[in-house]
Amino acid sequence: MTPQRTHAETTRGSRGWWLAAAAVALAVATTIVWRAAREPAPATIPAVTAAPIASVAAPGARAATGRVAPLPSPAQVPDPEHGIAGLSTDDPLTAYRKANVYPPTSRPLASDQLDLLRPNQRHEVMQPADHGKGVSFLFTADRYFVIGDDTLTSRLEVRRDGAPLAVTIVQAYAAVIEPGHDARPIPLVFTANGAALTQTFAPAQLGLARQAAIGMYVEFDDGIGRQRAHFDFQYTPAAGIPARFTGVFHDALEAGSLVIRAGIDVVVAGRYVIDANLFDAAEQPVAWSRFKGELAAGAHTADLVFFGKVIVDANAHGPFHLGQLRGARFDPSRDPDLEQMPPFTGAYATQAYQTEQFSDAEYDSAEKQRMIELLGADHGHRGGAGRDPGGR
Repeated sequence: MTPQRTHAETTRGSRGWWLAAAAVALAVATTIVWRAAREPAPATIPAVTAAPIASVAAPGARAATGRVAPLPSPAQVPDPEHGIAGLSTDDPLTAYRKANVYPPTSRPLASDQLDLLRPNQRHEVMQPADHGKGVSFLFTADRYFVIGDDTLTSRLEVRRDGAPLAVTIVQAYAAVIEPGHDARPIPLVFTANGAALTQTFAPAQLGLARQAAIGMYVEFDDGIGRQRAHFDFQYTPAAGIPARFTGVFHDALEAGSLVIRAGIDVVVAGRYVIDANLFDAAEQPVAWSRFKGELAAGAHTADLVFFGKVIVDANAHGPFHLGQLRGARFDPSRDPDLEQMPPFTGAYATQAYQTEQFSDAEYDSAEKQRMIELLGADHGHRGGAGRDPGGR
C-alpha cells in the first residue's frame, strides 16, 4: 500500500518536476548561443493584377489559393542532443552533464548534419496542391542568402501521381519585403528547363543599400485548378556588406584546443557572429565553432576555437582544414537582423597536429558548475529514469 503523501511532500515533488523541466530547458539553452535568424511565417501570394508571363501548355483555369510550409531558420547551431543517447530518460543532472561535455560554441560535427555542412541550402519540399487530384508542387531556389552581384535561380516543379505535369504560369513576380520600400511587383519570366520551370533573378538590379528580405511569388494553372506558392530569400547588396574575410589565417594549439584565427576587414562596427566547420586529414567533418563578439571598424581576427575533447573523441588528426567559413553582423533594429558577409570560398590547412596533442578534458565553466549545483541540490527529484512508481 502506497503511503499517503503530506502537503509538504506533494509541494516538494511538484517543485522537483518544475525544476527538472526548467533544468532540461536550460541544458538545451546553454548550447544554443544567439540564434539570430527568424523563421518566416507562412504567407499567401498578395493580390496583384498581372498578365500571364510565361507558360508551358495552356489548359483551362480554375481559381484556388494555397501556401507553402514555413522554412526552418537558416542560422543553425549543432543539435545538443545529436548522437547522445538517453537524454529523454536520464535524470536532469545526468542529462545536463551529457549535453554539456563540450562548450556551446564548439561542438562535434557529423556527416549527416547537412544544415551546418550546407549552410546556404534551402529546405522546401513537395507540397500537395490545394485541389488534390494527385498534384504536388515544389517552388524553391538554389540558395537562401544572396550577396552582391550573385543571382538566385528559382525552380517550379509540378507533378501528378509522380509524373511531371505541364503548367501555365498565370503570374510570377518578386517583391521587396520592407516597410517604406517601393512595393510594386517585379515581373519574373520562367522558362522550361527539363521537367521544371526556372527563372534567374539578379537582386542587384533593385539598387538596395541595405540587407532586405525579398519574396518570390508564383501562381500557376495545372489544368485542374490554380495554385499559389511563395518563398523568401535574404539579399545583402554590395553597398551593405558589413565586413569581409581577408584570407589570412593563423593556427595554434592553446590550452589543449585548436585555435584558428581568421582575418576580417570590418567596414561597419557591431556585434558579429562567425561560424566555421573543421575537417580532418581524411576530409571527414570533425567540429563546428562559433566566434561571437563586438568588432570595431578596421582589421581584426576572429578566434575560432575547436575544443580539444571534440577532436580527441573523433580520433582526428591534422592537417585540418577550415570549411564553410561564414559570418554576419547582428542589427536588431532591422528585419532581417543579420547583415551577411560573403562566405570564404578559399582553402586553409593547419599544421599536422596529432590527436594526442589535444586535451580530452570536459568543458567546464562557472555557469556549468552553478547548474550542476542547482540540479544536485534537488534531492526530492530523481528524474524520469529513477523515479519511484509509488511516488516516494
